[in-house]
Amino acid sequence: MNKIRWLCLTLIITFSLNAFGQIGIRKGIKGGYNWSTMTGDLFESTESLQEITAGFAVEFGLLGLFALQAEALYSPKGAQGTVFGNTEEYQLTYIACPVFIKKKFLPVLIHPYILAGTEFGFLVSAKHVDEDIKSHIRSQDTAFVLGGGIEFSFIGNSAYVEGRYTYGLDNVFKDIEEGDSKNRVTQVFFGILF
Repeated sequence: MNKIRWLCLTLIITFSLNAFGQIGIRKGIKGGYNWSTMTGDLFESTESLQEITAGFAVEFGLLGLFALQAEALYSPKGAQGTVFGNTEEYQLTYIACPVFIKKKFLPVLIHPYILAGTEFGFLVSAKHVDEDIKSHIRSQDTAFVLGGGIEFSFIGNSAYVEGRYTYGLDNVFKDIEEGDSKNRVTQVFFGILF
């Protein structure tokens, strides 16, 4: 519940600042690729699951080269690995809502940037070898996000390429016998801001 309060407070402050004309708002779309796995003792060995991700972004410009960005993403996660010699897959689908601070460099047409923040994921579906296991998976997933990219500005619009690493903080499973397993996701995005 504290996470939801923090997110609401951030949005209220941001919209209040905008009302006074101190920040600019840009909206956009993005798409990319997830390479996801899970840590812990669930698998003898693991391989990444590779899935397409996509969503929407809103950027609130703050103090020149700083920005606050919030997103809503379709974000598949999970892992593929070996359990007792058998290859098994856990496919978890989330609606992820990352909120982070961006620091841009070089106030010209090309802006390299770094970003850091948190992500709140809400479980949509969960499958293990085509079996529905949603009742065994936590409904929320909190993560720390760190990344960077390059933005190309042109006549008020921007295109960007971005890489991120999402470090899950919550145990994926509700049931303790499944072990301590947390999501880890490497992401690459291409996006446009208007």
